[in-house]
Amino acid sequence: MKHVLGISSHGKPIGGARRRGPLAWYLRLIGGLLVGCAAWLEYAPSLLAVDTGGRVSGFQKTAQWQWPDPAVYQELMLSYMEQRQTPEATRRQVAQRWETASGPLRGPLLLDLLLDCGAILDERVRAVVQLLRDPQQEAMRPHELPWLNSELPGWLQDAMRLAMARALGQRQMYDEALEALRGLEPQGVCDPATLLFYRAVSEHHLLMKQPCAEDLDLLLQRETELPMRYARMARMLRADLEAYEPDSLDEVARLMRDVQRRLDLGRAGKLVRDEEQKIVDKLDKLIEQLEQQLQQQQQQQQQSQSNGSSQQAQSQPMEDSQIAGGSGPGDVDNKDSGNRAGWGNLPPAERQQALQRLTEQLPSHYREVIEGYFRELAKRQP
Repeated sequence: MKHVLGISSHGKPIGGARRRGPLAWYLRLIGGLLVGCAAWLEYAPSLLAVDTGGRVSGFQKTAQWQWPDPAVYQELMLSYMEQRQTPEATRRQVAQRWETASGPLRGPLLLDLLLDCGAILDERVRAVVQLLRDPQQEAMRPHELPWLNSELPGWLQDAMRLAMARALGQRQMYDEALEALRGLEPQGVCDPATLLFYRAVSEHHLLMKQPCAEDLDLLLQRETELPMRYARMARMLRADLEAYEPDSLDEVARLMRDVQRRLDLGRAGKLVRDEEQKIVDKLDKLIEQLEQQLQQQQQQQQQSQSNGSSQQAQSQPMEDSQIAGGSGPGDVDNKDSGNRAGWGNLPPAERQQALQRLTEQLPSHYREVIEGYFRELAKRQP
């Protein structure tokens, strides 16, 4: 290339390159650009992220978690079978299951592969896995399996806990799913995507905004490599999280939904009662805010009407010529101000209007719950 451009291997001009002046300079400039482009093409694949359609989608942000190497888990399984002196027939079954696995062995595919192999090696694991995969059955929890942490290798323990958390999340048992995932981190499990996804789903339903946002952002660092259902749902949850505001009607609706979910699961303990009380307190606060807004609006309207009447009276001339002025005796009737403790409360009709404004944006079953609460409250008050 340098000889073609009139440059020696030592970077000096050869022949008449120096005498050609600007032409030689332009040729050297073009040569430098070509060398730069070659270097760019060499390193570009590592700097760009390619989507599923083969299109370049932009610079790739370094992810904070990695997919584990399936070969590592294969070696761990072989070592476990060697330690247990597994019969040859069972080893062949495990090897056959491993060979029949299709697609890239990462994410849920690797998790299910390890569960299948564990089910071949241990009858107890097989029974639990069958229950977890049957949506009609109640999901097991780690503390219900005393042999899980004492008689299984660590890699299989973590896989079992991930599978239980997944099944609990699919059954809307979000508190239990978080408990099953406690202590697990993406860099130490066979399927980081399932860990982050179901942890974020559980945190979202339990209104744990900050932890949920962190897990979703971490998960989406490898969005193009995730299962499609994980990526789409994570994006939806992230957008929904942006719209969530504490101490709003939206939060009240979410709390009511969570209480209904717990009641459907047969939960009626202290946690549910505390959430119900939280709903009542937030509704009281919202009603009070609406009452204050209505009172301010009424005061502004009365003041506006008073100012308008005063201006109109001042603009009208007297019908007959007479001395302006005059005064009255200044006597007024005494007016009972009533119970001072109840001062400032809206009349029943206007309070009903505030309640209607509060609930008009909620689904019908939420409105019924709120209106029922205030009916019960009215019965208790004298």
